[in-house]
Amino acid sequence: MNTPEAHFRHARRLGAGYVPRARSGASKARRRLAAALSRQWPLALALAVAVALGGAAIVRGPPSLDGYVFWSGVGACLGAALGVLREMTRRTITSASALSGQRNFPLLGAAPELNAANLRELPPEHRTPAGCLAFMPATPFATSFRDLQGAFANDRLTVFSCCAGDDGAGLAAMCATASARQQGRRTILVDCDPHRRSCTRAMGIEPDHGAAQAMLTPERWRDYVVEEPETALTFLPATPARYPSLLDAPGWPALLEQLQAEYDLVVVACPPLANARAIDSLASHKPDHVVLVATWDQTAVAALKHASRALRAGGARVGVFVVGVPDGYRFGRLRPS
Repeated sequence: MNTPEAHFRHARRLGAGYVPRARSGASKARRRLAAALSRQWPLALALAVAVALGGAAIVRGPPSLDGYVFWSGVGACLGAALGVLREMTRRTITSASALSGQRNFPLLGAAPELNAANLRELPPEHRTPAGCLAFMPATPFATSFRDLQGAFANDRLTVFSCCAGDDGAGLAAMCATASARQQGRRTILVDCDPHRRSCTRAMGIEPDHGAAQAMLTPERWRDYVVEEPETALTFLPATPARYPSLLDAPGWPALLEQLQAEYDLVVVACPPLANARAIDSLASHKPDHVVLVATWDQTAVAALKHASRALRAGGARVGVFVVGVPDGYRFGRLRPS
């Protein structure tokens, strides 16, 4: 069902809206601390319980309350120390400098985080990323995707992917395609992830036919196209298929030829690049540009470096677009390089 709530759940991964005012340093520190605690408390608690039970068990004689209290304290200290160590060794994207200093690793832009307050100026039925693009074009969210167009202004085939399952590549592809259409380009978005179908589900639809069927009969691809109502985005949805990515399907080259004859730009949302085979498969199709989508403070820099290095080795032009940047953590007005 295509509801604002369904859009909002998916869009949380992407990030949208505007930053009305910068938060203080203390507020940002509290937010970082809360995020760290939410990540590390399960492991710290498990270690504390294990040490408490193990320590009480090795003490001779029947277990006592004092023994449990003592070993629980020891376990809590060890758990806290382990949590702090894991946080200190995390290397995720929390600033532009985390990537911009890397050679041949351009940072194409960043989209701010989405929350209900950012979209409250819109009618309830339009409180979606597409609604923000269509009806709030002056927000940093909409601006970030207009700026992103410079990275593939002359492309015919642009691919969006990520290094993990929840990095927002599908929604980023949808918004980038809609923004390109708003700027006068004839565009189409193809969801080539038959298992996750993030683009298709973000639009709140469950079609019976889509890109997989279009590849079987490329001359009839128009029969399977749907249109996003807010932005008039032309879209080929994903349906279940036996291929991990529809780029691997035998009918993809013929379908791509048909689409490129009709549109200025074909944008493809691909599955996560979870292994070398997926990276090699994507690079073999020679896209004009590969946009790796990363989530602020979640995507590991090492994973992005590995995927980027492998894609560049295959001849692809690669850039990174960061989503979900929270209030107060500005990446600046980035321009595509």
